[in-house]
Amino acid sequence: MRGRILIVDHSTPTPDQDSGSASTFSYLQILARSGYKVTFAPFDLRKAGRYTKALRRLGIDTLSSRKWPSIFNVIETLGPRHDIILFYRAHVAMHLFDLARKTASKSRIVFHPVDLHFLRMQREAALSGDPSQIRSADEMRTTELSLIQRADATIVVSTYEKDLLKSLLPDAPVHQIPILREIPAAPAANNIMEWIKDKWTKRRSGKQQSTLRPSSGFNDRKDILFIGGFGHTPNADAVLWFVREVWPHLLAKGFKERFVIVGSKIPGEISDLAGDNIDVRGYVEDLQPLFAECRLSIAPLRFGGGIKGKIVTSLSYGVPVVATTIAAEGMQLVHNETILIADSPNDMADQIIAACSDPVLWQKLSSNGQDAFIRQFSHDAGKDKVLAVFDGLISSPA
Repeated sequence: MRGRILIVDHSTPTPDQDSGSASTFSYLQILARSGYKVTFAPFDLRKAGRYTKALRRLGIDTLSSRKWPSIFNVIETLGPRHDIILFYRAHVAMHLFDLARKTASKSRIVFHPVDLHFLRMQREAALSGDPSQIRSADEMRTTELSLIQRADATIVVSTYEKDLLKSLLPDAPVHQIPILREIPAAPAANNIMEWIKDKWTKRRSGKQQSTLRPSSGFNDRKDILFIGGFGHTPNADAVLWFVREVWPHLLAKGFKERFVIVGSKIPGEISDLAGDNIDVRGYVEDLQPLFAECRLSIAPLRFGGGIKGKIVTSLSYGVPVVATTIAAEGMQLVHNETILIADSPNDMADQIIAACSDPVLWQKLSSNGQDAFIRQFSHDAGKDKVLAVFDGLISSPA
């Protein structure tokens, strides 16, 4: 056994529904498979059906309110028994950090903000000009920087966030590890439970996952895709902005493809966009058929932080992406080589048309983008970086 890690996130990860959950789930996979004894506690201590069972299939102890009266009791009782306590997200860590320091003084604390919330909130406030949003962003900045300053290690996902924190907290132990995903297997499993079981079985048997190259070429594909969990504010804003500002330019230029919108927790304002050439599908359990059929995915985000799972997922399937500068921030992707970047409505429309009408450009972006995924964002590419952080904390004196 490598060591004991207690991981706390706001809820049990639902990796087929939102990027943040997929990132947490990837860490749980990597740590459990690498010999760590992992215990997971959702802040709400609620069981999550098949998602809780999926963690248990990975050999992870999962806690619930059936045996634990509160998450605070979990920290007081189990914190001292673990070498490392990993807190995800500021609104989780802010309630538990001081208690963990007091009751588990020999345990090392790792903070993973998922994305820097204050950065995302500042950008949203700059767009809205809402004084209350500005105040909330300032309060979150104070909270997150305090957590980062006091943690034994902080993990951020983008190079932009690492550089920003270096300027704000030059002495804080901050590590940059991009969000990580498994290489899609072919064919994809029908649901998350089968997918998890299949992956875990192959890992235990020593079989390697094969790289999934696009199953169909340029001529067999159509339509453009947006994918994202709509419990995340930037996603709803992105789709509304795209339909209001970019879509009219595309139609005026003779664009014939449909716009397909996929994601959990679809709000009414997004559902209302459905029409002849806008297909609002909501939650889709298996993404593989979507990415096998669509020609392009888009990430028209106007604010946000961290690294965007929608881009990483699209690259993993070899589907080119048109994104804003904010969406591609800190990912080390190159315009016209691994991604297409555009910020104005007219430029975004032109980039989409170029990718959807030029098979040579499409193939270059498809191949280069998937290679970038394998080099930067796959489990194999990031596993050693993750283990270096946790192994280093265990081997160093508290």
